[in-house]
Amino acid sequence: MIDFNETRKLFLYAGLQKEEYDLLVPGIRQENQVLLKVFSQLAAVMFFLLCIASVLSGGFVSVNTSTYFVCSIEMVVILLCSRFLLPKHPEYVMILVYLFEITLYVFGIHISMLHADKPAVSAVAFLLVSPLLFYDQPIRLTTLITIVVAVYCGMVLKYKAEDVAVNDIWNMITFGVVAIATTVFTMSIKIRALAQSRQIEYLSQTDLLTGVKNRNRYENRLQKYPEYCRNNLMCVYADVNGLHEINNREGHPAGDRMLCEVASAMRRLFGEEDTYRIGGDEFVAFRMDAQPEVLALEVERMKQELERKGYHVSFGSAVRDKSQGEIDMQALVNKAESRMFADKREFYRRSENDRRSR
Repeated sequence: MIDFNETRKLFLYAGLQKEEYDLLVPGIRQENQVLLKVFSQLAAVMFFLLCIASVLSGGFVSVNTSTYFVCSIEMVVILLCSRFLLPKHPEYVMILVYLFEITLYVFGIHISMLHADKPAVSAVAFLLVSPLLFYDQPIRLTTLITIVVAVYCGMVLKYKAEDVAVNDIWNMITFGVVAIATTVFTMSIKIRALAQSRQIEYLSQTDLLTGVKNRNRYENRLQKYPEYCRNNLMCVYADVNGLHEINNREGHPAGDRMLCEVASAMRRLFGEEDTYRIGGDEFVAFRMDAQPEVLALEVERMKQELERKGYHVSFGSAVRDKSQGEIDMQALVNKAESRMFADKREFYRRSENDRRSR
């Protein structure tokens, strides 16, 4: 018996829950961006070579030549957009993906119409292959396939001879059904595999207690920060004071809550991608192209906010301007760490004085 909820989920979200699919959307955009660069480049070269071959064999007045030329230009435009537009505006990737696929479909239909006395080959080929090139919701791909089949059948009835038209329509409908089934099945596999790989990547890069990035991610990205900043780079090193004492006095859940509060405060200030837990009670965060004085005030406000909750954290910061030369990341972190230790010594000196005063 058909489970309509499962079928609906399969067509809408490739078998995932809506929430799971929504979390995967940035990853889908990223994958499609990479694929679009590859396929648009290959398609541009293919159409350009076809255009040259057509000119050499039949002259530029050939109808096929103009088709190849227009398609090659479209692919070059898509390639340029994928290289220069998408890195800044990844939300446009699906527009370019569908422009790419529609270009292939229109090309296939157009070539088939030019040879009205012969059965369609290119249109059927693109119908089967195009939906499998990228990642998207099966429902949108199957809708596009259905529209292409309907448009093609209408044009065949109008422009092709009756004996050829009947054969083409049946072939297009048959392969359209095959394309839909293949697309739904393949897309389900591809998106589930992508979800699994993203989950593995998340677990390998995320501190599961606090939700910030872990030391593994920190080590992988540390030397890349100079490439990301234009003017300066600021490093903030944090160490939670009294974690061992809280664990002994109130239990490890209390210590875990303290770490989570500190991590949450730092993530709010520095962002999820630039906040790291690199040790048991140590955190490092980076801010690019910030005004050091402004950021220092924000860190101080965060420190006071944590103290009002009963948590004491020692902070140290260091900044390096790119105009001073190449940024030595390890030296920058070490300088921030050294200042953190100075702040920690001052904290324990004050604590000792407070105990003596009592």
